Amino acid sequence: MKLIDINLLPQKESKRTAFTYSMVGTAGLFILLALFMMLSWQSTIADTEKTDEKIKMTKKLIEVQQTKVLGAEAANSIGELDKAVRDMVDYPVKTVPLLNELISLLPERGFIQEFEYSDRTIINLSIQFDSSREAAFYLSRLKTVEWIKEAEVLEITTEEVVGSEEDEILPRYSVMYAIYFESDKLAALLSEKGEEE
Repeated sequence: MKLIDINLLPQKESKRTAFTYSMVGTAGLFILLALFMMLSWQSTIADTEKTDEKIKMTKKLIEVQQTKVLGAEAANSIGELDKAVRDMVDYPVKTVPLLNELISLLPERGFIQEFEYSDRTIINLSIQFDSSREAAFYLSRLKTVEWIKEAEVLEITTEEVVGSEEDEILPRYSVMYAIYFESDKLAALLSEKGEEE
């Protein structure tokens, strides 16, 4: 014999089912969000590594290009210096004959105070004269010399010197000249004079 269980009361729905569904849904969302963040983080790391590699490659390329440019500049500057040295050795200006030429043009009371090469073809001369007329005559004589391209007065200064006779004050004129010469013509002239002697 079997007993039959009759329950006339309605059965209650369990509240645990709604709570369980909400917990499972929240956990699923959390897992999806964590998965999305992990994938984003990994792609950001990969992009950063690629960018770092590009930066390293760019730095290496810049270094190589700078080395090439510096090498070319160094070779160019070495070439220029070598050419300048060869020019100086191949084409020396003989100063003593040049000075003798300039002294021969001086008046009797003209004295060279300073002599300086300011460039390969430019001489700066400071000469003392007794009168300003002598300075002008010397300039005109310089302009007639065939190896001088141009001569000009840069500065004239007057110095007063006390003479011994009755304390007379005598002016002295110090004149600064710039002489631009043609080195080819000067070398030819000096070699001709060397052959004559």
